[in-house]
Amino acid sequence: MADLDIEIVTEIEGLDELEEAFTQGSKRAVKKFLRGVEMKAAKVLVDSARATTPPEERTGTLASDIHRQTVSDTSAGALTVRVGPGQQAWYGLVQEIGAPSENIPALHWLENSARAVQDQVLERYIEAVNEGLEDMKR
Repeated sequence: MADLDIEIVTEIEGLDELEEAFTQGSKRAVKKFLRGVEMKAAKVLVDSARATTPPEERTGTLASDIHRQTVSDTSAGALTVRVGPGQQAWYGLVQEIGAPSENIPALHWLENSARAVQDQVLERYIEAVNEGLEDMKR
């Protein structure tokens, strides 16, 4: 059986303006634009993670301690948004990856919640880019 190749062609308006803004604008403005886009898309992940936290035995704060945070690596020119529990609910990460020595199975609740909304995250990312482009046109 032959491999099936699928080609999807899309037309995106405003890329010239975006490229010009990125090349002519300051690094600070570009970083602000990208951070805004990524934070809007990450909101979908935060909402999903809060809705799917595992049952809590300890303090009951895991759902309220899910945060999003941008981290920039200037040497690589990368801007990353991290979504997950903060210091107050550190045990959420233990529940995510497990602790075999303590007989705590990995639940992968955060990974599963992200997989469930990955299409929505992409849609929100595209919407946020379009909103940013519209703002630049004004």
